[in-house]
Amino acid sequence: MTEQKPKPFSSARNKLIITKIVVIYSGFFLLLKLSAIFQGGWVIANLLVAVPIILLGLLGYYFLKTESTNWFYALGSIVLISAMRFYEQDLIVWIHNVVS
Repeated sequence: MTEQKPKPFSSARNKLIITKIVVIYSGFFLLLKLSAIFQGGWVIANLLVAVPIILLGLLGYYFLKTESTNWFYALGSIVLISAMRFYEQDLIVWIHNVVS
């Protein structure tokens, strides 16, 4: 008898792991932005760039506490974090130019 491997997107454990990674990364990203501010970076621009990822982290923390994770959050947060990291420098400059 051959055992079938579970598909990667069908495991509840994978959703839990991705959610935990997003929560930890959100805390790390906040520390990174605070460090940039203390080293002379633009305050408002750095904080506004951090807001979406911090909100994802808080939402993930809520999901972990209520034990109700879902794939929409897990995959959506991966896409949003990747896009934010890719366009981060351009976004910071754009926000600074708009606010100033």
